[in-house]
Amino acid sequence: MTTIYLTRHGQTEENLMRIFQGHMPGKLTEEGIEQAQNLGKELRNIHLDCILSSDLQRVVDTVNYAMTNRELPWEKTELLREINWGSWTGIKIDSVNTKNPPKDAETKEMLYERGRRIVEYIKEKYEGKHVLVVAHGLINRSIQAHIIDVAIKDLYKIPHMKNGEVRKFTI
Repeated sequence: MTTIYLTRHGQTEENLMRIFQGHMPGKLTEEGIEQAQNLGKELRNIHLDCILSSDLQRVVDTVNYAMTNRELPWEKTELLREINWGSWTGIKIDSVNTKNPPKDAETKEMLYERGRRIVEYIKEKYEGKHVLVVAHGLINRSIQAHIIDVAIKDLYKIPHMKNGEVRKFTI
């Protein structure tokens, strides 16, 4: 069995501006830095073998602030990136019809499938380990769906993770 501590990055300026971040690097706010530091405090007495994270800067910064006093093997991967919003990347969420995403955006189905691949990857590579997984809101939802066996039609019934939140799962 593998234990996963699934976490979302700290708050970013782009979160506050309600921008589709997608694959943008993102810049942590002061609150986001505090969330990351609090995450480190929350995890300080929990045994971890390694870190698996998105390679985007907002996640890298979150891990650096949270794990400042711990030296753990750390793998960064594009698999854990947030949804790719395509031509919506960098624009305000309320400026578009969210029911009609652009053709160059990653679909809900693609994101769901990526969540499946991540869970399979963790099972293969990190069997028996305690893994801190740090990523983003929507990909984390897809990961959780595969861990708790939620169908794609019910994907949005999984509560959205708050910035800096951690959830524990065993697979």
